[in-house]
Amino acid sequence: MKKTIFLGLAMLFATLSFAQNSRSTAEVFLQITKPGKYTVYLDDEVVGSATGRFRFYDVYNSKPELSIMQGDKLILKERINVNAQERLILGFDNGRLNVIKQLSLFRNNQYALDDFYDYTGDLNTGPIQPTLADLNYRLLSPEAFQEFYTSYKKSSFDNERVGLINAVNKKASFSSSQCKLILKAFTFDTERLKTAKSLYQTVADPQNYFTIAETFEFFNYKDDFLKYLEKQ
Repeated sequence: MKKTIFLGLAMLFATLSFAQNSRSTAEVFLQITKPGKYTVYLDDEVVGSATGRFRFYDVYNSKPELSIMQGDKLILKERINVNAQERLILGFDNGRLNVIKQLSLFRNNQYALDDFYDYTGDLNTGPIQPTLADLNYRLLSPEAFQEFYTSYKKSSFDNERVGLINAVNKKASFSSSQCKLILKAFTFDTERLKTAKSLYQTVADPQNYFTIAETFEFFNYKDDFLKYLEKQ
């Protein structure tokens, strides 16, 4: 009888220990904007994806090493900071790793997140920090952005480009790296500046939007853009 009781207690403690440890884990999600064949490592764990989205669950290390391979070439190797019970959402574009969002894994003592960017419907009771959900905007998936960009590159004039951007931006949002790619295609800084200011209102990661300054050909427009950001 005693052996049975001790065995039952051991199983209970093991279950409780597992539950506590699972609450101490984190998640790391990565989106790569530029199409291609990538393999991503987080310490010893490896994930491949054809969609540009990489998901790592049950991350225990608070400073894991993230490595990105494109084919046989290592294009990034960097340690990242991860908080327990949070999902860290990263973006990678033009050799730069950016933080898009950090979300708590649990709300009301239950797992609360959707498949990538936000909280699930019933638990989307308002984020800790303002997110796209507050504005009824959603960041385009890599596939949707690629479809948009394929059509966009066929535009010959800035006014055509603005029309396409406005059509998509009405109910969707771009990341800073996507905005940078879009704005590089403009012919004139005048329209580039106007559109850059407009896109800032719905950009998914405003903390990274300063990188847009590199797209301007003339200093006065770049300066105007940076002064605009200072006031926001």
